[in-house]
Amino acid sequence: MKFYSTSKGISVKKGLFTKTYPYSEIKRIELDEDRESYFLTIDHEEYKDSALYYALSMPRVYAEIRENNIAFIDHDLLKLHQNTFTEEELLPLLSQPKEVAQECADKYIREHLGEEFSVEVVLDKDYEHYQLYFLLKRNGEYMELPWLFKLRGGKKYNRSFEGLILTDLLEWKSSSKSGIYGVTDEVTDPNDCRVIVREKMKDFCEFYQREKQKGNDPVNFVPPKPIERPKPKDHLPIRYSVFLVGLFIASLGVALSTVAELGTSPVASVPYSIFLSDGGTTMSFGGWLNLLSLIQITVQVLLLRRKCYPLEIAIQTVLAFVYGYLTNFSCWLMRDISLVRYESKIAFMLLGCIILALGIWIQFKGGVAMLPGEAMNRAISEVTGKRYENIKIAFDIFYITLSAIICMSCLGRLEGVREGSIVAAVLVGMLIKLYNRIGSKILGHMKKEKGETT
Repeated sequence: MKFYSTSKGISVKKGLFTKTYPYSEIKRIELDEDRESYFLTIDHEEYKDSALYYALSMPRVYAEIRENNIAFIDHDLLKLHQNTFTEEELLPLLSQPKEVAQECADKYIREHLGEEFSVEVVLDKDYEHYQLYFLLKRNGEYMELPWLFKLRGGKKYNRSFEGLILTDLLEWKSSSKSGIYGVTDEVTDPNDCRVIVREKMKDFCEFYQREKQKGNDPVNFVPPKPIERPKPKDHLPIRYSVFLVGLFIASLGVALSTVAELGTSPVASVPYSIFLSDGGTTMSFGGWLNLLSLIQITVQVLLLRRKCYPLEIAIQTVLAFVYGYLTNFSCWLMRDISLVRYESKIAFMLLGCIILALGIWIQFKGGVAMLPGEAMNRAISEVTGKRYENIKIAFDIFYITLSAIICMSCLGRLEGVREGSIVAAVLVGMLIKLYNRIGSKILGHMKKEKGETT
């Protein structure tokens, strides 16, 4: 297989056939130059190949990671950086290199090109890096540099003649839409930073003098144009509303599975088994769900430690309790339904899987948070380096096994977990994929019709 990253997406070529996955359909990207890099689609199609490293480590891919909120990790860079920083923690760290570079660059340029010249140093983000850009001025006016000079600078500023990389992007957390960075060692030491900046200024001055002799003296002055970045529209009220609708629909799916009495989904099987064994005297089914959520949140905090985001944990906690109470409410709505025939129980169990998968899919579309169970699996995946899907399968097996032990020990029979739990473990994931495909086709058709009308 051959892989390419294009403006439209990641292309996979198998013989004569090529399939392109749009970046909007990519869920996770992992880079590993020593072994095999990896990407996963929202339909859970995955590719793992050593050739993927060169296709996925392109600047356009980093831009799409942010634009489409794709979970990302670079295993090679993580090995090189002992200390990691969030974007909020970075800016205070980068203020000193910026001041050192400003002083050194401006002094060097004035000494070698003349007092009418000066340099303005700008700190900004370009794809995967934070960089320092050097903008040349003459008599206080920004200089419009010929194309030969622009080739030496970054793409962010047309008037920059050089760039200095300060950070590496190590991870992109899709849950919080933020990056984890490592700081380049050479620029954290002021003396090293001065040496690097002087070398860059020396190279530019020599290049400038050569081009001036050829008639390429940049004498055109153009006032600077502010860089306008479109502000993303988060539509938070709508997204939270969609997420809560998904929560309620998922709770209806769980309630239907309890009515069927053939076992619930793997995650809910442990609380439901404890609820049945206890007879509902200590807590409700939703209450035991809340307790399991608190355990899963605690595991996240212990694993991630300072990488843990307090706001994300707070949102997870609130949504977990909402889900627990919604599950109680859904079970109350179905309190009068009693099934006797096995065929009816099978039908309700399948209906529960269909509705549960729909609820989970709608939650994904809301895109505001993950429930504690899924977030715990993600945290374990980040810490251990294991695939998220493998972690989820392992915990599904663990939940089903633990539920079976609880039921056999306390009730003497399997009740909270049965054949329905196994069916749900397999069927729900397949149904979510189906909903994704149907949703993508409908969205694509709507975009096409909109394009035709305009």
